[in-house]
Amino acid sequence: MRGYLKYSLEQLKLLLPIRDWKALTAENHEALAAFRVRFSEFQEHMGKAMRAVALEEEHEVEPFSGVLLYMEKLEVIDSADAWKQLRALRNAINHEYEENPVRLAEFFQTVAASIPSLLEWYDRLRKFCKSTYGLG
Repeated sequence: MRGYLKYSLEQLKLLLPIRDWKALTAENHEALAAFRVRFSEFQEHMGKAMRAVALEEEHEVEPFSGVLLYMEKLEVIDSADAWKQLRALRNAINHEYEENPVRLAEFFQTVAASIPSLLEWYDRLRKFCKSTYGLG
């Protein structure tokens, strides 16, 4: 999943900044769609992995903010608020897909800029799992 997300990010970077949506080819739109789906799935699965770690460590998982605070304590994520911002992007990309071309272009740039943090947090979670459980 991580590799596909990185690939989609590189494809997206070739299109950014998007100034003329009418100039985009069908392949360009496919690249945007693939990026959207891969970002969403990666962020969702990482949330599930963090919840699984919290359960394994016998920490509260409801509400999810308890998981986030625990991940922050473990230094897996920078902050619960930063994760919530990524979650908001994920929800927006799936449910509030903008029709405004300027806003949509800004949106893709914002999501693209968030990927390095998301991948760093993944690496930290993987490192924690490897050192704690011998997994990774």
